[in-house]
Amino acid sequence: EPYAIFFNMTGESNNQTNTRNAQEEELPQVGLCGLCICCIGCVALLPLLCCCAVTNLAVNKAQGKRWDSVQNKWVIDNLDEEGKSLNNIPDDDSDILKLNVSASDAPQANDAPTAVCETKYYDDLGVPTDAEPSKIKKAYYIKARAYHPDRVGADNKEAADKFKDISEAYQVLSDEKLRKQYDKNGEAGLSGDRTQVSADSIDPSLVFTFLFGSDQFNDIVGRLRLVTQTLAEDTKLTVQQQIEIERRRVIRLAMKLAQTIQSYVNGEQESSRQTWKRNARTLVDLRYGEEILHVVGSTYHLVATQCIGTWKEGTDARKAENDMKRDAAIAAYKGAQAMQGEGGAGEDGDKLPEYITTLWNVTVIDITSTLREVVMKVLNDNSVSADIRNARAEAVKELGTIFQEQKSTDPNRDRSVRNLYMSATKAAMEKALNEAQQDRDEEP
Repeated sequence: EPYAIFFNMTGESNNQTNTRNAQEEELPQVGLCGLCICCIGCVALLPLLCCCAVTNLAVNKAQGKRWDSVQNKWVIDNLDEEGKSLNNIPDDDSDILKLNVSASDAPQANDAPTAVCETKYYDDLGVPTDAEPSKIKKAYYIKARAYHPDRVGADNKEAADKFKDISEAYQVLSDEKLRKQYDKNGEAGLSGDRTQVSADSIDPSLVFTFLFGSDQFNDIVGRLRLVTQTLAEDTKLTVQQQIEIERRRVIRLAMKLAQTIQSYVNGEQESSRQTWKRNARTLVDLRYGEEILHVVGSTYHLVATQCIGTWKEGTDARKAENDMKRDAAIAAYKGAQAMQGEGGAGEDGDKLPEYITTLWNVTVIDITSTLREVVMKVLNDNSVSADIRNARAEAVKELGTIFQEQKSTDPNRDRSVRNLYMSATKAAMEKALNEAQQDRDEEP
């Protein structure tokens, strides 16, 4: 899988990409359709690229190397050494993404702040009154993730109140009309307009992060690529920076996977299975939890089979893996095209189901491509013996099977796209805003 195609959002050929100065060249932001084109190109070109490289393949295999499709080069995996390379690197990649407000972003003492009636919403998000929309969105994402019920628990009232406050602040400040009204007249000038904003107007990239980016899956799939794009919207990333972020993601997940299966490798197979099943049951009822577990499980099982199965088993597994990626890429591309025309809407003109389905297919491509690298790194790790690598492969296959078998047991689980969408952002902010309005209405 040539990851350069995935990262190359400019539509250039691989040769053009390799010859330009990746240290200085900045990537433009692209829409969902552009990403889908990149996805389908990555999957479609894979067989051709592999066939062209058959000679190099034999030579590098003989040297104990494998093709790393993240770094786009042949490598010898050594998880111990690669793990040490991340020792002084922040887990959130803030050295690249610049998640913290920099000195240039912060208001200066000699700067005249934009005159507004009140600053409560800006204070809730921690942004200056003249903040650009991209900085408001980034601030909301960071704070909402910190206080979201998925992270702190549904019973944490203080966090729930904070989440409600920052949700209301973002809902107003992200809407140009409402922000102008708030800047001029404060909360009193908004009246009931806040509760009339449609959930469909919420930034789709934020919907994505809460719909598929649950923190409880962080140790399994890491930070999804579209979530990274949300964080980096006003930080222009070079090709090499994007590759470096993904390289770190793969190493972190590989280290976590190796840790997860260690007890199985040590001979404690039955207790490991029970632990994995318990952990999986806590994930299966999350939004898209069942679907994510099945994609993860399938990838684990198929890639591990390619490493330790018979020639036929490995070939069949490789085909099944490629088919899964190709089908998702085609579905994502068709969905993105449909949404650009009238055909993408349902009978009532609602494009939300098509949109969510397209995002899900992009997520499938992201997860499967990344986890293939994760599993290959764990199973080709030269810091352990061949016997341990074989035991790891058996463990990964077993873990994959357990994940594939998980089914939600929640009888009240509403699987409609609309319900999942609303749940993903706490009823797309509407519930929080309605509650806030009710509180004000009940005040004497």
